[in-house]
Amino acid sequence: MNLVALRSPEFRLYFLGAVANVNALWISRIVIGWLAWDMTGSPQFVGIVAACSLLPTLLGGPFFGVIVDRSDIKKAAYATNIAMIGCITVLSALQVSGNITQISLILIALAIGTVTAAHHPVRLSLAPRLVEPVYVTSVVALSALNFNLARLISPAIGGLLIDLTSPTTALLVTLILFLPNLTILFRLHPRELTKHSAEPFTTAMAEGLRYIRQRSLILIVLVTTTVFSITIRGVLEVLPIIADGSFKLGAVGLGQLGSAVGGGALCSALYKALGWQQISRNALSLGNMSIAIIGLMAVAVLGTTQIWSMALLCAALLGATGTYFGVTMQSMIQWDLPDNMRGRVMSIWVVVGLGSTALGAFLIGTLANLIGIGAASLWISGLGLFVLLVLMLYKPKKYHTRHR
Repeated sequence: MNLVALRSPEFRLYFLGAVANVNALWISRIVIGWLAWDMTGSPQFVGIVAACSLLPTLLGGPFFGVIVDRSDIKKAAYATNIAMIGCITVLSALQVSGNITQISLILIALAIGTVTAAHHPVRLSLAPRLVEPVYVTSVVALSALNFNLARLISPAIGGLLIDLTSPTTALLVTLILFLPNLTILFRLHPRELTKHSAEPFTTAMAEGLRYIRQRSLILIVLVTTTVFSITIRGVLEVLPIIADGSFKLGAVGLGQLGSAVGGGALCSALYKALGWQQISRNALSLGNMSIAIIGLMAVAVLGTTQIWSMALLCAALLGATGTYFGVTMQSMIQWDLPDNMRGRVMSIWVVVGLGSTALGAFLIGTLANLIGIGAASLWISGLGLFVLLVLMLYKPKKYHTRHR
């Protein structure tokens, strides 16, 4: 079983706070996506807002990674949590006062994206430092389980809150769910980093990039993550186009699609957490590529089907393949990563994943606006299949997985 990280009392505490936090994030994403669609009815604007919430990671992620490796990790966690509460509070105030506009929604999405860019290296560095290094892959699996259980529950809750009450109520629930983590963080004592001389900021960043460049496994993981994020995760950022644009089911339909994604993702997370499969050491293995192909086929069907049950099935497949691929790729990197490199290396991984997802969301939204969501999904699926084929044909014959 891959649940051994729960033996650590501090990780159990952290996990409880993370449960509330992740549910808050998912509800807020549903609300922001719905506001973008309800305000304009434009697939392109939905894609722009989704991209704005992700693009700051592309620009700021590496800088935040260096900062995390040089900072008090608990203070950094407090800072990102409080900043996120501030962003949601501003959005709530604008919504209550009726002053929310397209520009203000874009600016808030950018602000949330910036805080998220800082938070990713924090969480990816903090959690592994609460357990023994040998249990890091268990931390990855359990974090994925938490993330995807929230993905199953929270979109449906968010959609129902919007439909039965209002977006303002959904945002209030989000704010409440952010609060427990602030108390829990106070009781955590993560493993201290080895002390180093204070090197210049640019030198520290260059060291992280050099570490990545010298490890071919990490490079391959980053390339495959790019392809997967643009083609599959990008589609998950524009679900309002499917829910209301194609099926006219409004916020409830959006919540159902989001929950279907979460259901598939939860199955994959359980599969990983319960240890039914050993961690692959080959990013381009036949198993990994088969999972990617299934996901890409689901993208094509999701955008073209006129049957709601088929759309839900495809959404579930996207959730399952996305989680399987994401957990596998992160485990490969985290498995042998020194604590004093986690912030920098994992921030690059997040930059690649979220930055590529933002690009995919923008591309799909724009294509949907020009040629329709059906043709757009076929184009993006075909592009992904072509690139995966090239990767499999030109992959290196051998690469190392452990570097000490």
